Amino acid sequence: MATLSVLIGLCLVLGLGLGGLPWMQGVAAPDTMLLSLVRLLPALGYLWALWAVQRALAGLAAGQMFHPTIATAMRHMGAGVLLGALLNVFAITNLSRWIVGGHGGYAYFDLSGIVLGVVGAALLLLASVVDQARDLQAELDEIL
Repeated sequence: MATLSVLIGLCLVLGLGLGGLPWMQGVAAPDTMLLSLVRLLPALGYLWALWAVQRALAGLAAGQMFHPTIATAMRHMGAGVLLGALLNVFAITNLSRWIVGGHGGYAYFDLSGIVLGVVGAALLLLASVVDQARDLQAELDEIL
C-alpha cells in the first residue's frame, strides 16, 4: 500500500507540474508545453519501475512464487530505470535544444543519470541470473 501511495502521489505531482498550477494566470506557449512533455519522458520510465516494485510486492503478499515474481520485477524495474536514465541523458538534452533552438552538446553527462542507467542494466542482468538459478534448482530437485 505504501508503494502504491507513493506512485499515486508522484503521478498527481507530475500531472500538476505538466498541467500548470490552477492559480497561475495565462496560457502556456506551445513550445513551453512541448518542452514540459519532453522533460516528463524520463519520469514515465521511473514510474514504470515503481509500478513493477508495487506489483512484485503485491504478488509476494498474495503468495505468488518467489523466483518468477522477483525475476519479472527485476526485469521490469531494470528496463524502466534504464529507459528513464537513457532518456534523461540523451533525449532531454537533444529534444530540448531542438525545441528552443539552442546550441550545445549532444549528451548531458549527469552522474545520477549515468548511475541509474548502470543500475537498470544490472537489474536486467541479475534477472537473467535469477532465472538461471531457478532452472538449475529445478534440475537439481529432479535429480534428488
